[in-house]
Amino acid sequence: MSIMQTLSENKTLLTEILSADSSYILQHVQQEKIVTQRDYKNLNIPNQSDEKTVINLLDKVMNKGDTKCCELVNLLQKPHIIDNYPRLEEIFNNHPAPSDPTFNPAPTVPIPCTDTSDLETVVTIGDEVSLYEMTSVPRGLCLIINNEIFDKLRERTGTNKDAVDLANIFSRLKFRVVMCKDKTAVEIPSVLKVFSELKKLSDLQPYDVKEWIGGQFTDLKDLPKHGDAFVCCILSHGKKEGVYGTDGTVVPTIDILSPFNGTNCRILIEKPKLFFIQACRGNDVQGGVSVNKKRKVEGTDGELHTDDGQVQDYTLPIYSDYLVFMANVEQYISIRNPKWGSWFIQSLCGQLEKGCSGGKDIHAIITLVNAEVSKMDGKLPVKDKDGKLIGYEKVKQSPDSRNTLTKTLIFPAETTPTS
Repeated sequence: MSIMQTLSENKTLLTEILSADSSYILQHVQQEKIVTQRDYKNLNIPNQSDEKTVINLLDKVMNKGDTKCCELVNLLQKPHIIDNYPRLEEIFNNHPAPSDPTFNPAPTVPIPCTDTSDLETVVTIGDEVSLYEMTSVPRGLCLIINNEIFDKLRERTGTNKDAVDLANIFSRLKFRVVMCKDKTAVEIPSVLKVFSELKKLSDLQPYDVKEWIGGQFTDLKDLPKHGDAFVCCILSHGKKEGVYGTDGTVVPTIDILSPFNGTNCRILIEKPKLFFIQACRGNDVQGGVSVNKKRKVEGTDGELHTDDGQVQDYTLPIYSDYLVFMANVEQYISIRNPKWGSWFIQSLCGQLEKGCSGGKDIHAIITLVNAEVSKMDGKLPVKDKDGKLIGYEKVKQSPDSRNTLTKTLIFPAETTPTS
């Protein structure tokens, strides 16, 4: 376990202890150059509560990576700091008994190494730790394009469950979440271009953009702004060339990605751009191979639907700092339950919630999604040419990801759920 993960697990207790005198610890982390002078000014906000100051401080340090986290833990064990915050001994296991007999101490924090070569590998450029900055408020923009009703293709029942769950998790991760519903192949690239530029609110009005507020999607009141990251979730049917608009015409995946590349969206240069695409990548059904033990997946007893399609690749140098995570590998269909939502999106939301609260980076989280979805089992209805059910076909699924991320990406999470 890294020092950063250990700090994350003890964040609530550290906040309680250090909030007794936030200005004292803030001055010392600045003196030790754990944070910059600019960071110090941004953290030292007049009339802000001690608790909020400490929370922001811990988030700031954890965003800087294990090296700075190690320096903070070293600082917290120095005698003059412990003299000012005696309860720190409870965390570092240096006190035979807690001062409060009702207090249940957190797990012992390991004494950190002073040789950073013993830390988990962190790539650095000069003195900069290779970790994406995640301090903007809001964290960034999460755009959901949710296609449910089509002119000729089958209705995507269950997609609204995916959209709501995505909105919930990304709002908890401090993103501003907006949604566009049922867009054609002409409208999808157009709305993406508008969101890449974000010039004026009136540009968004033709697309009936809704914002996630108070547990529901409501009318957009003001122009969103980009922050430290951008997330785009595409929920639609699709085929080999890309994803379908509601008019049955395909939008090539490159047309989804290109509005946000380094040439077209300079404000997102060196910032992570994440695309989560729930759509099939072909017409084939992926089968399974026997293993010692299979688990039953809850919520797959009903009829399953598919999102046919395939996503094409990209290789241009201007497409740096991208992550594209797709529901299935090339050639195969992706599974969506009309009641519970899609396997891929539901797993993604669950793993983001657990992983971000535990300080995991995005690569670890998508690996967990891959593992979870690959163990799911379902039966897809097979019908004859007249639409009569003639049986069921076993189906499996393997999410697929491609990325050009250049730094480690960690989303600091809220400690309690929000709407």
